[in-house]
Amino acid sequence: LYPKAIDLATQVVAAATRELERAATYAIENNKKIREANEDAMAKKPDQQPNHALPLSDVEKIAIEHVKKPANLFMALCIRRPEIIKDLMTHSCKEGADVLVKAVRNNMPKLARAAAKKYGSAKIALQVAELADTSETSLLLSFLDNLAPAAGTPPAQDLIDACIKIQEERLEDGQKDPRFIIPVVSGMKRTELETRLPELVGAEDLVFMASLHRMSERLKRKAYSFREEAGDEPLVGMTLCEQLVYLHQLDFAAANMRQKRYLQSISICLENVEVYTDRVIMAALDHMSGMFLIGESLPLGYMRTVIMTCTKHESLHSWICNALLPRLIEGKVYNEGRQWEGWMRCARMLEGGDGGVSSMDAIKKLPQEQYQTYRNKYPKK
Repeated sequence: LYPKAIDLATQVVAAATRELERAATYAIENNKKIREANEDAMAKKPDQQPNHALPLSDVEKIAIEHVKKPANLFMALCIRRPEIIKDLMTHSCKEGADVLVKAVRNNMPKLARAAAKKYGSAKIALQVAELADTSETSLLLSFLDNLAPAAGTPPAQDLIDACIKIQEERLEDGQKDPRFIIPVVSGMKRTELETRLPELVGAEDLVFMASLHRMSERLKRKAYSFREEAGDEPLVGMTLCEQLVYLHQLDFAAANMRQKRYLQSISICLENVEVYTDRVIMAALDHMSGMFLIGESLPLGYMRTVIMTCTKHESLHSWICNALLPRLIEGKVYNEGRQWEGWMRCARMLEGGDGGVSSMDAIKKLPQEQYQTYRNKYPKK
């Protein structure tokens, strides 16, 4: 920015800063009107999920156009003078300047990628994190999110290390905020993700689901696989199948987590049937049952998930009746109290043969003593 005319460069930045200040004032003065217009617009479309990156009303659209030009100009200057990113965050994060924040967010990909190209993603991440105070966390997170490559190559290790350092330095009441590492989880080793899973599960639902999405986003073709380590190359990210397996195996007591949250985290995934499809669930249940046959205990939530699957995915009834339930008998599930109760309940749900599929053949494979226990609890209809 005018490297041979420092005074001129300083004047340009000062003028741009004044324009940004005026944009913030405009956003604050019109915030109530914009908010009311947005509420009216959303009330007219109650069944439509709003995209908060876009204007929600005509009033907000006009306001964004008003503040977008000074915001984009200032962000362009930030690439040459990254220290003024502090001013960008300060003015944009003023109370009531919501429409300015939205305009800045929408242009953040250009700023973050240009700054990363010029200074290096790890270096600029640490610099911006040092500039941002607590009230500016939302824009810092937006900046970090856009530093990670959008597709193809996973985040570099130096950016991963930078985000971890930022997380460790920005504790909230002594607790780590998982949002700072979400941008780079797709590049983390699977072993590290397994270690960090408790802090992700303990986060708010939206943060938890965002972390799962990011760690699997580069592994869509392997969604149904539980990958095995091969050679010295570490596994990176976590497939959808692996996520369900590790969530079930989570030692919530050791993580000082309530059992309710452990089970809830699994339920959140199962409810998201468009992502965690019947094939994903079958792959995860199949893997865990295979480990059960070679001596591992079934995770606490295992049969609960099987029962929920019976309710949600009729397409898996045949597999459950003809493959899964017999396999669990082979592993002597009846020696594991809670899992045995779940097995019997699941078998009963499918015993009637609705849809032409029945668990009757699996029930008949029970040893005589366990068969009698089952019949005492669930007499023939």
